[in-house]
Amino acid sequence: LSVILILGLLCPEKTLARRDGYYKEDILGITSANHIYWLDDNGRDWVNIPGQITQCTMIELDRQLHVWSINAANDIFYKAGLRSDWVHIPGKLSYIKAQPKGNGRVWGINSAQQIFYRGNAASNWQHVPGALTYLDIQENGRVWGLNSAQQIFTIDGPNGVWQHIPGALTVLRVTPDGKVWGINANQDVFYMAGYGQPWQQVPGGKFVTLETNGFNDVFAINANQDVYYRNGFRINWTHLPGKFVKLRVLGNSAVYAINSAQQVFRRHGLLGTWAQIPGALNDLCGNYGTTYHLSLIHI
Repeated sequence: LSVILILGLLCPEKTLARRDGYYKEDILGITSANHIYWLDDNGRDWVNIPGQITQCTMIELDRQLHVWSINAANDIFYKAGLRSDWVHIPGKLSYIKAQPKGNGRVWGINSAQQIFYRGNAASNWQHVPGALTYLDIQENGRVWGLNSAQQIFTIDGPNGVWQHIPGALTVLRVTPDGKVWGINANQDVFYMAGYGQPWQQVPGGKFVTLETNGFNDVFAINANQDVYYRNGFRINWTHLPGKFVKLRVLGNSAVYAINSAQQVFRRHGLLGTWAQIPGALNDLCGNYGTTYHLSLIHI
């Protein structure tokens, strides 16, 4: 932590204003050394946050950004607002995901593929039967997951029963309103309009990963690191310039991307252009975006 503390001393305290009606893009970046940075409201400056993590997930609660994170030892930490300290949460997880607009609900998977649920930071972990390697969550609490055999399952909250969904996927993404996108081992893309609907294959390309939001924006990367965009199921893929390895899509159609050199870029949907953001990152996590009233944050 000494390097992080030195960086903090070199950066003067900042007062950040959020305006009424402003659609805030909340982005945290993680470096290859697991240091954490928050992208300032001006969209250009990274502000160091003490600590070291390998993964994070964010929600907006009571007009504050709440962050759940995991470090390299699978320890769990929680931050209730950017001004607060990290709080160590008992347990060990290798994956963690907060429910969008879930009032603090969070799900996790440990290294043994066991599944856990927590109602909020003040409650306890509840073991949920089953075994998964990945999961994603709708706003209404329905969870979708993949196991080690690429099988697909869904459950309606922690007290429900897992239901097997036909098909096999290596990548699964669920929008807050319940649209499901996936990629299989053959790099084919599939789409489900919601729980109980059939899978539909998405023509026009082979991809290794994709990201989406609740407004039909879908960004995908192929094996050559080329990026493609589509708006919903019925619109064709459009090739975008640039080569990237990771993407994060926010609710206002902004997309943040990292290339193989760990350079960071941002654009807004199909019509925007890539703008480089100074810094080098290994990963990003982002909130879907929140409209804030005027408030001040001191860092």
